[in-house]
Amino acid sequence: MKKTLIFGLSSMLALGSLSGVMVPTADASENSSYEATKSFTSVELTKVSLEESSKLISEVAPYVHKNDQGFLYVDSSIPNDTYIKYDVAQLEKSFEEINAKVENGIVTVNDDLSITPTFQTFAKKNFTSEYFWWGERGTYTNKQAIDATKSVNKAAIDVGFIGALTAWIPGFAGVTGVTSAYLFKLGSDMESKNKGKGFIIDVTWTLTYTIESR
Repeated sequence: MKKTLIFGLSSMLALGSLSGVMVPTADASENSSYEATKSFTSVELTKVSLEESSKLISEVAPYVHKNDQGFLYVDSSIPNDTYIKYDVAQLEKSFEEINAKVENGIVTVNDDLSITPTFQTFAKKNFTSEYFWWGERGTYTNKQAIDATKSVNKAAIDVGFIGALTAWIPGFAGVTGVTSAYLFKLGSDMESKNKGKGFIIDVTWTLTYTIESR
């Protein structure tokens, strides 16, 4: 079942389509080489099934391309209802920022539309990150999963710890307005999906997330 939490967000620096939900931290300047501007007035944060997430990506994927300069773009032939339903306008905003990084030689868009930093100048994360046109994936060992879950639950109780989550959760960079309710739900989902081998978290440009056991 789809479960939704809604909260207000203000303008912030984030990771473009690769970004999630978090208060800016002191590491923002370090992250800026691979982060982009993403602005919201309000947003739904939704936990979706793997099938729903796959559908969201698969319905937009045919219209996402890389041009000869290595820039991402959305084909103008995308149906209007698909464009609106999946908030493709926000995806295009993130592409603008990613493309600026491509132009400056900071990232490379690969033929499979995954995104690779050309050098490591952003803050280190406590999980293995992979970046794609649709968002960010975090892969966790069992220990990383346990520590990440503790950090999320701690931040849910005391918002003073929210900033630290940029190192623990994929896409959680540069966004304001996260709620304790969302963090409690996220922590619960993370704990339930760790069967002793860690898990994988995907966060899309719509800020939906999926968690899969390893």
